[in-house]
Amino acid sequence: MEEINRISQLPQEVLIRILSLVPTKEVARAKLVSKSWQNLFEFLPSFTFEFLLPRSLPPEDSTDDMSSFINAIDSALKLHKRFTLDRLQLNLDLDLIGSGSRSRLLIDSWIDAALERKVKQLDLRFQCHNAGYYFLPFEVFGARTITDLRLEECRFEICGDTNIDLPALRKLCLRRIRCEDQAIQKLISSCPLIQDLKTSSCSGVQRLHVSELVNLQRLSVICCYALESIEIDAPSLQYLEYHHGSLQCALLLITPCEFLRELILYDRFITEDLFQNLLSGFPNLELLKINDTRLRWIEISHRQLKRLDLTLTNLEAEGILKIDTPNLRSLRYYGCRTPLISVISSLNTSSLQEVDINFINSDDYGHFSILQSKEFFEMMKHCQDIKLNLHIKSKQELIIPKRRRPILSPPVYDIKHLHLLVYNCCRYQLMIDRMFWMCRPQILSISRETEPRFLKVLYNKFRNKEERPKCRISCTTKCWQHYLEDVRIDGDESRAEIDRIITATELSNIVMKCEVRFKLKWRS
Repeated sequence: MEEINRISQLPQEVLIRILSLVPTKEVARAKLVSKSWQNLFEFLPSFTFEFLLPRSLPPEDSTDDMSSFINAIDSALKLHKRFTLDRLQLNLDLDLIGSGSRSRLLIDSWIDAALERKVKQLDLRFQCHNAGYYFLPFEVFGARTITDLRLEECRFEICGDTNIDLPALRKLCLRRIRCEDQAIQKLISSCPLIQDLKTSSCSGVQRLHVSELVNLQRLSVICCYALESIEIDAPSLQYLEYHHGSLQCALLLITPCEFLRELILYDRFITEDLFQNLLSGFPNLELLKINDTRLRWIEISHRQLKRLDLTLTNLEAEGILKIDTPNLRSLRYYGCRTPLISVISSLNTSSLQEVDINFINSDDYGHFSILQSKEFFEMMKHCQDIKLNLHIKSKQELIIPKRRRPILSPPVYDIKHLHLLVYNCCRYQLMIDRMFWMCRPQILSISRETEPRFLKVLYNKFRNKEERPKCRISCTTKCWQHYLEDVRIDGDESRAEIDRIITATELSNIVMKCEVRFKLKWRS
């Protein structure tokens, strides 16, 4: 009995849905060998065409591939114009397509065909390492059906008296665009219903004025290096990301906005006063990310803030950090130890559920004193997750002096989940001992980026916990192994990874494939 082709028996709308999820190049190949698939090709609502060959391949070796590529696009866009198009994405290397007028006219014809089919999402990405920039046809700015427009590495011109007609546009992304300052300004101001705007690495943009966009909810301005000033007046804004990226100061003016929920700020020239004014203008802010500033005094007082990400540079190594955020749930810190120490005693952690600490310098954790470490864990014991990235190089950083051990307060037992990422550590056993002197977590997770040798040492210490260490005889203060009642590997994946690491004869060329978790039970 002949096998029944079950796929061909599926309803047409199901087949079209399946084909829409397959790369367009593969669909074009399939239609050559199947009549049933060929008939469905014209019904596809979206197409993605990519022609980016490896740099090692000479352009002359790609002639046949380019011919079939061109034929596939022509067949998809030009032969079935009676059907509307939801989405077209072109990702083209102009060095391979060609930089001559014939190649440019060919790309123009594909865009024209998409516009004739009333395309809704138009995504045009070009690479031009040696070839000149592609000049975008002006007809794109008169497409009344486009809702989502993304342009990357191309050029366009918009004069002052030019009529832009994009009434349906809701999302605009401009990346590495070559144009005059007035062109982008004219484009933005001509799309009053836009909700999402992103500009990235657009050369030529010196002044950016975002105003009268009453529906704008998301705005990203990233590394526009020529930018001298930016003014933002968007009453409905909920998300703002600003990466200054230039070596010169730019004027930043932002009208207070009560709906802003997320602020991401990369600006090495921002002042303490301007920073405070920004925070006071966003009363409902819930997420704040600060990176690459040069602030020596950072004061964050905000009752609604729930997530705080701080990345401080070496220039802020001696900075003062003051945080008053009673509803903070997540804290991520990447920087030097001094600013963190300044905030530990004053930080309200009653609502904190997750904390992630990363020190810039390799000796910062070692200089994070015993008392400070204990205070840190005591403050963070209410958190569901504590993440520490440790890179320690000297033995002196890890040893707890014997004279200090009897007077140390008991370790913190209420740590629910401790995540560790360990690398560049010369004494794994000492590091483990110090960690368990400080706290006794219920769950210990070892990051997949950790050196495998650390996992092997840790597992062996857990496995040999029943051995009678010397401290039972020689010291009244017992080591952590005396208090460890039970250790269980959490999950089959963790167990398989441990078996792989333990049985390996050489670990220098091995990396961990997954996170490994242990469940620990301690005696009080």
